[in-house]
Amino acid sequence: MPSQDIDIVIDRSQHVLSGAALPGRMQTFRSYAVTNFRGGIGKSTLSFNLAYELSRTYSCLFLDACSQRNFSQTMFGEELHTFQKTLYDALIVEMTHAGVFDLSEVTASVKLYCRGFLGTKPSFMIPGSTELFLFPSLLYSQLAQYAQLAAYQTEASARVLLSLKRIMDAAAALTHPHKILIDTSPFFGGATHLAWTAVDALIIPVRVDQHSIAALQLTLEMLRNPTMDFHKFNQQAGLTVKPKVHAIVMTHCGWNRQMKKTPDNSTRFFVQKAIEIAKEYRELFSEPEITDCMYLLDDFHSSGRISGKQRIPLSRLERGQKYIIDGQRLEVNPSVDRYKREMQHLTAAL
Repeated sequence: MPSQDIDIVIDRSQHVLSGAALPGRMQTFRSYAVTNFRGGIGKSTLSFNLAYELSRTYSCLFLDACSQRNFSQTMFGEELHTFQKTLYDALIVEMTHAGVFDLSEVTASVKLYCRGFLGTKPSFMIPGSTELFLFPSLLYSQLAQYAQLAAYQTEASARVLLSLKRIMDAAAALTHPHKILIDTSPFFGGATHLAWTAVDALIIPVRVDQHSIAALQLTLEMLRNPTMDFHKFNQQAGLTVKPKVHAIVMTHCGWNRQMKKTPDNSTRFFVQKAIEIAKEYRELFSEPEITDCMYLLDDFHSSGRISGKQRIPLSRLERGQKYIIDGQRLEVNPSVDRYKREMQHLTAAL
């Protein structure tokens, strides 16, 4: 790969950290899913902070399609247990025709639960559930049954695979969002599949390590390869539309101590590998130049832990602030200032 690709990404990152104005993206979308087939990469932290940044400008709708429901816990805190029904219940009713589901019961105003969102545009969220962990077996057993229905196979399968999209659209009719964001699980099966079928574009966070690079390749292969589950089941349902890859977000980037605003060698190596892989799948991306879809996010250390535990967006933290987290005294580290600019740059692309 020509060295100029990594240089383009780093040069743009340096401009972002310097506060320079940069050209916008050629196209943006209404709905996005944050997705990758690996846990521990900062996916839910990214979703929470993207949700905040988006809601500063747009009215928004958020959905948590991950069985770990970290996104929901950060938004709703201790009040999460008060929700009698969740996205899981809406999906079951939508897939099985088991009555009529009232989405207003699960579509909650974020500001009522998370003080960090005070002052933002109206935003709403449908919480996730741990029951989504078992959802893939139900989804694919239903699709297997519908594959035997001959003339009814396509319509019945499409009804299942478009269930989350119908829920998303119905919730949007209630809340009138300009932007929609879905957090997904680190596994493709189940609600992640439905999220890919529902949204316009994907945001793929990739931690700067070898396992995450491998997960990136698997994610892109799932999106392209017609023999893998996403296309195999969608073909059964007569579905041909697939989301564009709009952003690859490199998380936990480290920085050279001797060269200001310059990634360290390890980060540079993994960013370069991510670009190489992305270029192999360039037809999946929303921009003709892969480098336009690459974003670097700081390794925010203690600030990320503070943000998650205190349910405060990183953009509302200030360096030097101190918090007691799980009995430890943590301080907001200076890298939070870099992270703020990086997040604002990423959000401007959505």
